[in-house]
Amino acid sequence: MAIPFPPIPAGTRVKVQHGGRPLDGAMIGRTGIVVEASDYRPDRLGVLLDGETQARWFATGELEVTTAVPLLPPERQAAKLLRALP
Repeated sequence: MAIPFPPIPAGTRVKVQHGGRPLDGAMIGRTGIVVEASDYRPDRLGVLLDGETQARWFATGELEVTTAVPLLPPERQAAKLLRALP
């Protein structure tokens, strides 16, 4: 059994691009921040577009990552690079 997870974590900066389904032409090229990414709806992401106050829902194929958020804090990432004790 697979465990679904959101492919783009919250806090990631994204740009709207044309996906597989019809999309308002005014949305294409706009940027925003992912504010809601749920394990229950991995195919949908809530994005707060720049200059708006309400989040809009997009499919993952309609978003392009511009600035990624690190999945681990810097100290945890550094610890992963250390050798394990024998």
